Amino acid sequence: MNGFLLTKIATQLVYPLSISIALSVVGLGLLARGHSRGAGVLLGVSLAILWVASTPVVGFALRDSLEARYAPVSPEQAQSASAIVLLGDGVAPGTPPRNWADLYESADRIVHASRLFRAGKAPLVVATAGSGWRSAAVQKPADAMADLLVEWGVPRDAILIERESRTTYENAVYTRKLLEARGIDGPVLLVTSAAHMWRSMAVFESAGMHAIPAATDYDADGIDLGDPRAWIPDTAALHDTNGAIKEYMGMLVYRLRGQIHDGAR
Repeated sequence: MNGFLLTKIATQLVYPLSISIALSVVGLGLLARGHSRGAGVLLGVSLAILWVASTPVVGFALRDSLEARYAPVSPEQAQSASAIVLLGDGVAPGTPPRNWADLYESADRIVHASRLFRAGKAPLVVATAGSGWRSAAVQKPADAMADLLVEWGVPRDAILIERESRTTYENAVYTRKLLEARGIDGPVLLVTSAAHMWRSMAVFESAGMHAIPAATDYDADGIDLGDPRAWIPDTAALHDTNGAIKEYMGMLVYRLRGQIHDGAR
């Protein structure tokens, strides 16, 4: 099993749902053996973890802790750069049974990159995204992103495609090689989801690139603590909690591997 897959599995195992299921299984095993007290404790802890992680208040707080690091900047007010680097996500390639690319919530990244280009902030866009674990897909995500960029006003000859990266670290390494091969060494506008920008900036800076944050896909847009629904478990809140855990775990793993230097953000 390769390191990429091990990292993905390890991250999923620390998600609240995985921990809750594991504790519940152990608790039920204890109950079957007559250890009712220990079983009750584990089942109670399991339920508490899942409840708290699924609460909108918690999900909002965790996502906001990431998104608040980078304020949104309109395309017109963004700095100019040598290139716009669009980090892959938000799109599933148009392969059967889909006739066209399928857009996810984070497809805002692709829209924002096209807006920056149309605002004249850089002469080209780098679409960087490999297959990840969905290796069976015929079309690579980077190609699907490029097709959408063209549809939204970016000329095909103004797009560079990087198809091999599977992680944010590889996004940075392969993008740098791609730009260096074309003699481009100036600053780049880094486009990704606001919650992902902290880790992305640290990785790109550690890879020796001058990255300017161009965050999008903001989701932590406020919450009313007086609303009872803010305290009731919700699947969307659990999704936000998982996303934040993924970012903090990613930072930890990259630092342990030496892929993020201490001087990076």
